[in-house]
Amino acid sequence: NAFQVRLLVRAESIDTEVYQEYKKRGATLHAISYDEEDGLVEALDGTDVLVSAVGAAGLVSAQIPLVKASKRAGVKVFFPSEYGGKFPDTPSPLSAKSDVVKAAREQGLPVATLSNGGFPEYMIIPPLGFSLAEKKVTIWGEGNTKVTWTTVRSVADWLANVLASVPTSELQDKELLIQGNVYTLNELTKLWEQKHNDKLQVEHRPLKEIEDRLAANPKDFMAILTHALDAGYIHFDRNDNALYPGWKPDTVESIL
Repeated sequence: NAFQVRLLVRAESIDTEVYQEYKKRGATLHAISYDEEDGLVEALDGTDVLVSAVGAAGLVSAQIPLVKASKRAGVKVFFPSEYGGKFPDTPSPLSAKSDVVKAAREQGLPVATLSNGGFPEYMIIPPLGFSLAEKKVTIWGEGNTKVTWTTVRSVADWLANVLASVPTSELQDKELLIQGNVYTLNELTKLWEQKHNDKLQVEHRPLKEIEDRLAANPKDFMAILTHALDAGYIHFDRNDNALYPGWKPDTVESIL
């Protein structure tokens, strides 16, 4: 009961089971269209904090309308769909994230970005070298770069508790970083082996293979992530974990 939760949902999705379950738990549902700014303003009226969780396809198309409507509605702080790591400002599918933050600042809308490193549920997968069902792992590079790992559930837990306990004014225009676990790719393979009392077939391949993929296609998202794992873009030298003193993030072992 720390706050009232509103969910902005596309009209075609509002009757689905997942949203109706949130409604039973006390959230209010608002059918919206990102093409109708006045409707967004009405749905956001009186809202203190807007947390965006749109997927990659909607980083700009959904969030720019949300930024404009949030400013009109008087939202006090906007959390864009940032998450992930901290990437250099270079042309890639991820550059849309910085475009959204820039747009919010141009509108005079207070922004708070939240980065959590890699979601292990979505990154320990075959396209990134982890074919665990086949007991095979491919690592491009040495595999000794530190990587921050935080599960989706742990991110939500941290953010909900921080929003309930930290004044909104103290979150405005902040770059927030959280770390659930820190493991290199080599350490990750050892964790799996220890948990399952089994061995993985680990192959190290030249990082140049990934660099060549990026040279051929700068929008190769899996290559971007693979390169980032080696380059250190998915790890932080500091964190804001202490804003929620009781935080107990999920372990990586729990999802291996």
